[in-house]
Amino acid sequence: MNIDELIESAKRFVLFWFVYAAIIWLILWLTSLTGDQNVTLKWHVLVLLSMILSGATTLALEMQRQRRDAHLALFIEKLQDLETTHTHTAHVLMRPDDSLAPLAAAINDVQHLNSRRIKIMQEQSSTMETLMENMPLGVLQITTERKIIQANDQARKLLGVSTNLVNAHYDNVIKYHRLMELFEQALRQKKNIRELVKLDNKMVDVSIVYYQTRERHYELLVLLYDMTEVIQMKDMQTSFVANASHELRTPLTAIAGFTETLLSGAQNDPVDRQEFLEIIQSETNRLLDLTDDILTLAKAPEQAHSLQEFNMSEMVDKIFNTKQPKDRLNLTLKNDVSETLMVKQDKRVFEQILTNLIGNAMKYNRQNGTVKVSAMVTAHELAFAVKDTGLGIPSDEQDRVFERFYRVDKSRTQSIPGTGLGLAIVHDLVEQSQGQIELESQVGVGSTITVTLPLQ
Repeated sequence: MNIDELIESAKRFVLFWFVYAAIIWLILWLTSLTGDQNVTLKWHVLVLLSMILSGATTLALEMQRQRRDAHLALFIEKLQDLETTHTHTAHVLMRPDDSLAPLAAAINDVQHLNSRRIKIMQEQSSTMETLMENMPLGVLQITTERKIIQANDQARKLLGVSTNLVNAHYDNVIKYHRLMELFEQALRQKKNIRELVKLDNKMVDVSIVYYQTRERHYELLVLLYDMTEVIQMKDMQTSFVANASHELRTPLTAIAGFTETLLSGAQNDPVDRQEFLEIIQSETNRLLDLTDDILTLAKAPEQAHSLQEFNMSEMVDKIFNTKQPKDRLNLTLKNDVSETLMVKQDKRVFEQILTNLIGNAMKYNRQNGTVKVSAMVTAHELAFAVKDTGLGIPSDEQDRVFERFYRVDKSRTQSIPGTGLGLAIVHDLVEQSQGQIELESQVGVGSTITVTLPLQ
C-alpha cells in the first residue's frame, strides 16, 4: 500500500466517523433530556466501545481490501508477464493460510513452466541460428505469397546477392530463371522437387521441400548445396581411371604382343629374342613404375607423418648417386645445399618429393645440361628449389603440369620415359605436408620448382 492510498483511506475513515459520531451524540443528547444520569452514562460507555470496535473493524477490513487489491494487481502483472519473454520475474510470496495462497501458487507454477519453455525456445533458437549461419548449405524459407522470411549467408553467397533477402519477394532479388521456375512448380504442384541447377559458374544441388507449418498454412524450405568441387572431383576420378587404364594397357599390349611373337617362333632367332626380351623388360619396368606411382597417389592422403631429423645435403647426394647411372645426357648435378643443414620432417615423404623433382629435372633436360638443388631456412619455413636447364614449359600449360597423367607437348616428350604422375605425386605430398609448390619456367631455358614446407 503506497502513501497516496493511505491518505485516501484516512480521509474516508475520518469522514465516516465524523458523521457517525454526530449521529451518536445526537442520540445521547436526546437521552440526557430524560434526566436519568445512569442511563446517560451507560449510553456514553456503550457508544464509545461500539465506536472503538467499529472503527477497528472498519480499519482492518479496509486494510484487508487494499491488500487484496494489491495482490490482484500483482497477479494481473504476473499474468501479463507470461505474454513476454521474461524469464527472471520473481514469484508471488504469500502465507499458506491466506485465502489467495492457492491462486498465488498456481500463478507461480505457470510462471515457472513458462520460464522453462522460454529458456528452451531461446536455446533452440540460438542453436538453429548458429546452425543456419555455419552450415555448408544455403537455406531459404519462402511463404506461399513468394516472400522470403529466412535466408542465411551461404544462400546469399550462392545466389550472388549482397543485400538482405529477408522480407523480399524472391522474384525481385533472384536472377536465376530456372531456380524461380522450380519454386513456382513446387508451390503450384504442392510437392517436393530436387534438381541440379547451374548458377553462373557453380553447379548447385537444389532441394525444395513443400511442408505444412500449421493448419492450412504451407511454406517452402529451399536447400542449396554447392556441388562444383564434388563434380570436378568426380570428373577427375573418371579421367584418372580412363588415363590409368590407357597407360596400363600400352605396356601390357606390348608385353603380350612380343611374348606372342616369341612363342610363335621368334625365340629361335637369338637377335630377335634378345631385342624382344629387352623390350618386354623395358615395358615391364614401365608397368611397375606406373603401378608404384598409382599406389603412391592412392595412399598419399592416408600417410601418417613421422618426424625425423636428417641432413638434407646428404640426402641430395644420395639421390644424385642413385640417378646418375641412368643419366644419358651427361648432366652436371649441383648440390648447393649447406652441408650442415639439418631438417626435421617426415624423411620418407621428403625424400620422395626430392627424388621425383630431381628425376623430372634430369629426364626433361638437354644434353650437357645442369640440375641444381638449393635450400634456404627462415624462422618458420624451409624452402628448397630444383632448377634445370631443360625443355621448359609453355606459359599456357604451366597450370596443368601438376595434373595426373599430364605431359607437356607429347610430340616433344614422347621419347622420354615416364608415367606422367611424378609432379602430381609431389603436389599431393606437399599439400599433405601443409606446404606450397611453385613453378617458374621458360621454353628453351629451363624450369625451377620451389617447395616451401613449415618447420616442424
